Amino acid sequence: MSIEIAGIHFSICCRYPITFNRLSPTYSTFIGNSYPSGCDIKVAVMLETGTMPDTSGMIKVFDTERSWSLFRRNDEYFLGLYSPTFGNQLIWLAHFDRTFEEITIYCGDIFINRENGKITVSSPLSYPLDQLLLMYILAKREGVLIHAAGIHMYEKGFIFPGRSGAGKSTLSRLFLGRDNTGMFSDDRVIVRKIKGIFDVFGTPWAGDAGIAENANFPLSGIFFMSHANENIIKEIKPKEAMEKLVPVTSIPWYDRNVLPEVLACCDGLVSSVPAYEFSFRPDSEVVNVFEKFISG
Repeated sequence: MSIEIAGIHFSICCRYPITFNRLSPTYSTFIGNSYPSGCDIKVAVMLETGTMPDTSGMIKVFDTERSWSLFRRNDEYFLGLYSPTFGNQLIWLAHFDRTFEEITIYCGDIFINRENGKITVSSPLSYPLDQLLLMYILAKREGVLIHAAGIHMYEKGFIFPGRSGAGKSTLSRLFLGRDNTGMFSDDRVIVRKIKGIFDVFGTPWAGDAGIAENANFPLSGIFFMSHANENIIKEIKPKEAMEKLVPVTSIPWYDRNVLPEVLACCDGLVSSVPAYEFSFRPDSEVVNVFEKFISG
């Protein structure tokens, strides 16, 4: 079985049959059984059901205290998720090195299903594990994960970065059903530089509007959104765009080995793609204003 996100193909293997019964329905267009022709990065994922490696003697790189932790042993990483529901025990532990060509995920009992003498394994490669892994994979390949809504218009992609509550889902609903316009994400997008051009990709992680499409387009504009009493679009310089982009980008501030690569990608992005402040009033008129701006 496989999952494909932003041209990155996770080929998932296990000694037992694999199920995706724990995945959100928004993953449906990202799941497949073959290697899609549009994918340019392949990652082999092996699911293991045995004893998890002991992390007690490893260097703890980062600890969210109530969720996941990252450990390092020489050039190897171990990313683990703890669950208070199960006595704060590890429910999965992902092992990888800096190449990210192979990942081993040790599955806790919650993912192992035993019924009628048969064993199946539910894939743990979903939120938050896939986001955390992609943050590292993208860092090595001129890509970033951004908290933003995404639309396509005239075969071009445009993103609307913003924190929770900024209006991404509200704006997404206003654009739905419009001619020459389509939504491919209302919460998170991935931007990658491929052959010298930045492309934007939809992801399976939807927001309140539930929009998560497996699609990509050339990125033609970055619109930093905010609520206002009138609709105003104003171009900003790369320095200001960088200051606005960094807080809404998934960046491993705790890991100096990959931090410079992520920041360099962000800098290249705002230097190559025009950026704007987009103040909007949440009604249908904002769509007309945006379409007029883009067509002009």
